[in-house]
Amino acid sequence: MSCSFREEDKQELIMLIDSATSEAEVIKRCSAFVCNSLSFHKNNDIKSGEANCVGYAQYSSAMLNYAFSYKGLHSKARPVVGQVHLYGFNIHPLAMAILPENLKSFVKDHDFVEIQKENGETIFIDTSLQDLTGKSFI
Repeated sequence: MSCSFREEDKQELIMLIDSATSEAEVIKRCSAFVCNSLSFHKNNDIKSGEANCVGYAQYSSAMLNYAFSYKGLHSKARPVVGQVHLYGFNIHPLAMAILPENLKSFVKDHDFVEIQKENGETIFIDTSLQDLTGKSFI
């Protein structure tokens, strides 16, 4: 599933990143933009501002790639699927054990964003967890 965004989103993002002086700052501002644009929901409806981790990852990747292109950066973002570890412990089996049957497939894994930075470094960001907790996840 690809993620499209509105022309107004592009213009608002440009205003936010225009004065960014580093790749890290572009990533931080894009992440904040996504968190302000979406709210967590079981289903994805990006145009209505609702998304689960899949939608957050897709929207974040689309906005980051647009921002990278606009700023002339050669970084690339893409949604990936993996696991969430807390203090070295994979929380997905625990979540599947305690949640109701209808939510088990919802927590079997997690979508987030992989960024191949201009310098070759790979980082991961998670805007859905950032939005839910208020903490940056890089």
